[in-house]
Amino acid sequence: MTATTRGKRPSFPSPLRQRLMVRSLRLALLGVSVTPAWAQTAPADDALPQITVTAGPEEKATGPVHGFVAKRSATATKTDTPITETPQSVSVVTADQIAAQQARTVSEALGYSSGVQVTTGAFALADTGSLLRGFALNNGGSFYRDGMLTASNASYSRYAPEPYGLERIELLHGPASVMFGQNSPGGLINVVSKKPTTTALRELQVQVGSFDRKQLAGDFGGALDEGGVWSYRITGLARDAGTQVNATVDRRLFLAPAITWRPDERTEWTGRFEYQRSEGLSNNLFPASGTVTANPNGPIPTSTAVGRAADNSERYENWSLSSQFSHQFSELWSFRQNLRYTDYNGTRNSMRFAAFFPATQSATAALQRWRLRTDSSTFTTDNQLQADFNTGALRHKVLMGLDYHRTAGTIAGYLSPAPAGYVLSNIYTTGYGQLPAVADNYNQRTVDEQVGLYLQDQLRIGERWFLSAGLRHDRSRQTVNNAIARTLSERNDRASTRNLGLVHELENGVSPYLSYTESFTPTSGTTFDGSMLKPERAKQYEAGVKYAPADTNALFTAAIFDLRRQNVASADLLHTGYTVQTGAARSRGVELEAKLGKDDGLSLTSSYSYTHAKVTSNTSTSSTPGSSTEGKALPGAAKHSAGLLADYGFARGTLAGAHLSAGVRYIGRAYGNALNTFETPSVTLLDFGARMDLGRLDARWRNIELALKLNNVTDRVYAFCSELCEYGARRTGLVQLTTRW
Repeated sequence: MTATTRGKRPSFPSPLRQRLMVRSLRLALLGVSVTPAWAQTAPADDALPQITVTAGPEEKATGPVHGFVAKRSATATKTDTPITETPQSVSVVTADQIAAQQARTVSEALGYSSGVQVTTGAFALADTGSLLRGFALNNGGSFYRDGMLTASNASYSRYAPEPYGLERIELLHGPASVMFGQNSPGGLINVVSKKPTTTALRELQVQVGSFDRKQLAGDFGGALDEGGVWSYRITGLARDAGTQVNATVDRRLFLAPAITWRPDERTEWTGRFEYQRSEGLSNNLFPASGTVTANPNGPIPTSTAVGRAADNSERYENWSLSSQFSHQFSELWSFRQNLRYTDYNGTRNSMRFAAFFPATQSATAALQRWRLRTDSSTFTTDNQLQADFNTGALRHKVLMGLDYHRTAGTIAGYLSPAPAGYVLSNIYTTGYGQLPAVADNYNQRTVDEQVGLYLQDQLRIGERWFLSAGLRHDRSRQTVNNAIARTLSERNDRASTRNLGLVHELENGVSPYLSYTESFTPTSGTTFDGSMLKPERAKQYEAGVKYAPADTNALFTAAIFDLRRQNVASADLLHTGYTVQTGAARSRGVELEAKLGKDDGLSLTSSYSYTHAKVTSNTSTSSTPGSSTEGKALPGAAKHSAGLLADYGFARGTLAGAHLSAGVRYIGRAYGNALNTFETPSVTLLDFGARMDLGRLDARWRNIELALKLNNVTDRVYAFCSELCEYGARRTGLVQLTTRW
């Protein structure tokens, strides 16, 4: 691996990138050009094997699920695999559960899942800030859509998928670089898009709620011809709302048309376009004093805005075009190719608390200003060749893959210098005078490329043993062009990662498992001497048990894990704005999760997590006593968390056609900063929901559903802290009217 820093030079195209893009485009054109031939030479319908369906369509790993209980997933293995045969923890939130929760964000939808700690704040523009197994999930390397990376750190993306456009949300716990390359050590979130359907689908939804919320959404789909060879789906949403913070907005426009071509049972292609524009509050971070600890002036009101709306807001716009193609050549060979191009741009005007001024008082604050513009694009492709065959008593599912991504992003603007560019404000009244002028002092273009070659074999040994093993080799390149300093930094890395897992299915359906996984994460940023940061590495040991009873629609999982992370970056205490990379961290814990769906109308999901995450080594750059974080708990990571959500549908009696849901979430105490000098208190939150089929009351209201949702019913005031603190969402109510025809 090499790292260099030198003066500015003309940029030049990468030969590797050119070859990869040309080959990917050739593969895409090949898929489009030869599939008509496959369609023409496909055997007649009467030559195909006949399938008799007696209990409804079989669940597919990326398809719809009736109820809360998903039995299959492709996130961990990139193949359609039963969750009980997957030697890693996978949590699935289905579209039915999203609807039951009336979740406004992906983070909110994950609030009842194990292992993840979500920060459902006062605004919902981005899904950043959540923790998985104690480590932060971020938009650059933790979020995937349909198995493909949405963006890397180079894009400065704050893209948050719209839940209304999703079929399911899947949470993969722990390192997963063998399948995905660049990967956060805690795990990843893979959202699965709604796809076209040959069954007629027409849905229109109107929603109003707290803080003057107004939302209109629609979902339409069906076959375009009699044979169902062509089908479509159009999903869209428009929202205009405020938030609990004064003079702020939560606006979104989302549109996602898609089309599927399925000429036969062996071939399928889906093209999808997505457009999303979001506008809202940038951040609302406060000191611990007045939020979770005492302040002589009293608690800071939850409606307080740090800065005026014009100085503390952000707006993002992105569009993407994707292609998903699959073809089964024979019982032995099948091929899949996924492509996506995303264009992303936005502006972020931010006011952030820096310190009390002077330090001896507790009302007047020095605020730091950001004004950043970002413009980026991401191209990603994943090509997979799968072979299914037997060798004696061994049944193999071998996956060979080549994936590639390139993100190029420019961030320009300013970060106000200390102390001249700071703004003085009374944090309780948020009144301040003229803002000092600050010239642009930040202009950086980052290009991040990664190509990976991976091989995985899922073996079935006899009837009850399942062994999976994977190996991957990555090459990554990152360049940072600083237009202000006129420097160009470049880093090239190579890494190999492995995984290994074993599952044994007992006769009673209980499946214990063991697994080992690794991750490799290129890290953006530089040290004070201009050197680029080394990639982070992580490895995890996990043991657990999964149980899917044969006579019940249920899935129970339990896991214990030991996750270790190296090359952790932290702030340089001697040089403000720079980073050092001398740390290591460890997370150990237990996760329990249960999902249940009963014929009598009850759906239930519950979880409990114990997470002990701490810094295991940190060479401090300061000689100040007590400044080392070694041995300290990771900020924001609660040791205990739990959740229970129950939804019951009445089939008989006066309440026939009604659904009632109730949920309770518990978030335990956590240290609020790296030095562990203060804690955030634990909190228990209650949620309630109700839905009613109005057609059961009066035939004239047939196909119309009325729904009510209350989050944080008791209106608890609570906060999440990582150095600075953000208030959680207060009580919010939604009323929703949905018609389907």
